[in-house]
Amino acid sequence: MDTRTIRRRAFASQTLRRQTGLVAAALACTSMLSLAASSSSAPIGRIPADSFVRSDTCGECHRDIYAAWRQSAHARSMEAPAFLESFRTLEVQDPALARVCLECHAPLARHGGDPTLSRKVTWEGVTCDFCHTMRSVAAEDSRFRYEVTMGTVKRGPVRDAESTAHDVAYSELHMQSLVCAPCHEYANDAGIPVLTTYTEWRQSEAAASGVTCQACHMPEVEGNVVDPRIQRDPRALVNTHAMTGGHSLAMLHKALRVGIHPEREEETLRLTVEIENKGAGHAVPTGMPGRRVILEVVLHVFEGPAYTERKVYGKRFLDAEGHEIVAVADYFRPGSRQVEDTRLRPDELRREVFLFPVPKARPATVTLKLDYEHPLGPGAAEPARFTFFSETRIVPSRP
Repeated sequence: MDTRTIRRRAFASQTLRRQTGLVAAALACTSMLSLAASSSSAPIGRIPADSFVRSDTCGECHRDIYAAWRQSAHARSMEAPAFLESFRTLEVQDPALARVCLECHAPLARHGGDPTLSRKVTWEGVTCDFCHTMRSVAAEDSRFRYEVTMGTVKRGPVRDAESTAHDVAYSELHMQSLVCAPCHEYANDAGIPVLTTYTEWRQSEAAASGVTCQACHMPEVEGNVVDPRIQRDPRALVNTHAMTGGHSLAMLHKALRVGIHPEREEETLRLTVEIENKGAGHAVPTGMPGRRVILEVVLHVFEGPAYTERKVYGKRFLDAEGHEIVAVADYFRPGSRQVEDTRLRPDELRREVFLFPVPKARPATVTLKLDYEHPLGPGAAEPARFTFFSETRIVPSRP
């Protein structure tokens, strides 16, 4: 095992311990089961075979998993205000395109036969039952097709599992990044790639060394696969279903390494910034094209002027009329096309050089920060933005 892999796994282990606290806190808000506490298995009824099961029903036994999932973007995929505003706009302007959004944000609208979004399970977004009834995923042209089978068989990565509530099948698919591809890889009808996270991962060192999406986004934490009052599990470990993603400070800190290297010349201060995508198995930022990482350098000269320089890492798309796209839904419309991609590729080290007119006899301070930005709904005046890295350094004068 190489040093890079050891560091990655060590960081994942630390992240898991932090996420365990989130799971425990969420459990405090979960309603108590009406089950008799016992060291033996408690009786529970069988789930129905003729419908998809609500996630809160799954949570009656899989309490730790359910509590973590409730904190995830998967659970909020139909609740997020930015998505709902975009979706409602599309429902009026382009109903067919609105249905494309539901393929990932509410997959049971189609697979559960609920096109009017009238059932609670449909509004649960990427539900327990959707993922655990997935049988296969296959590449087809520029998209990925998957098969789900409603019924009592639930599929997952645990071998020799047993349940009194449903049948269980071991699934290699659920241990592979391929299971994520249908919703994290998308090309529009013209074949223009919009979401490319799975392809980015396939081209990364992480993929080459066997590190899956689940290794970073669903690592093992302390917890129980099944409530101990129903069935004891001496391992007391579970893959976290909080599935922290690109909006997370912890993930952004893990992904990027930054170095600052000032050099004095006669009348110029040369500042080299090294920014390396060392911890993400995909580009940074990944996901929707509207996401950006912004590098900002501010130089203050002692008893002199201040200078500001910026670099933006992201994608730029134009619509059919040649206007830059800023609304999320417009990336999926006919005629949209990518014109720029300055993101940091997986494992890429980039050096940015900034030159400032500062005599070497003048001291200065350099402040470097990294912001993460992502678009909100159609009515938002500005995108959401927060700083996830900041460092200030004094550059002394030289004779």
